[in-house]
Amino acid sequence: MNYFLLELVPMVDKSYCVLGDLPDNLLSFSNRLSRGRPMGSDYPKDPQWRMSDTYGGIKLPSLIANLDNILVVERPLKEVFEATGVSMECLPFVLLNHKGRVASRDYFIVNPLGELDCLNLEKSDIEWLDDDVVGIEKLVLDTDKMKDAPDVFRVKEDREKLIISHRLADEMKKVKPTNVFLFDVEQAPPSPRSAKPAKASKPAKAKARG
Repeated sequence: MNYFLLELVPMVDKSYCVLGDLPDNLLSFSNRLSRGRPMGSDYPKDPQWRMSDTYGGIKLPSLIANLDNILVVERPLKEVFEATGVSMECLPFVLLNHKGRVASRDYFIVNPLGELDCLNLEKSDIEWLDDDVVGIEKLVLDTDKMKDAPDVFRVKEDREKLIISHRLADEMKKVKPTNVFLFDVEQAPPSPRSAKPAKASKPAKAKARG
């Protein structure tokens, strides 16, 4: 099956609104919402998230860009994600326009929980600092690790990256979403010598290349 990277910060159509800074009652939870950590009872009641004044767009798309790498979608798209059965939180909020007035109550933060060990570490272009990932320039999925992959998941090495299956992409098309951009993700079998390189083989402060 093919898989795609879901763009969380689409800025192609400037007429669409972009969300501004997280409201104060969500600001301290940014890492949870962008990296698949559950909010549970910590999620505030009726949070309000305002459109960014830096970006002048006012139209309401199916997927709203924000600089916190949080998946924010309108109800029909939220229901498509929920239907996958993947463990996730769908958290409502009140969308405010540039003047602070209510623009919609039909948007949700979708927070797929957990992560998946899915990358071919030798063929992906990953920047390491000792044993920590600094950034990923190129994602390559490992076909062996993808055998039981869910329809939407976060990449273990970079939890802010969301991957969806071709099956989920087809379901999304049925609701004709706007402002949704997908990018093909390469897949490769593991290296004959090692399906997962040992940590000792990762050069410190260097890029690990296949």
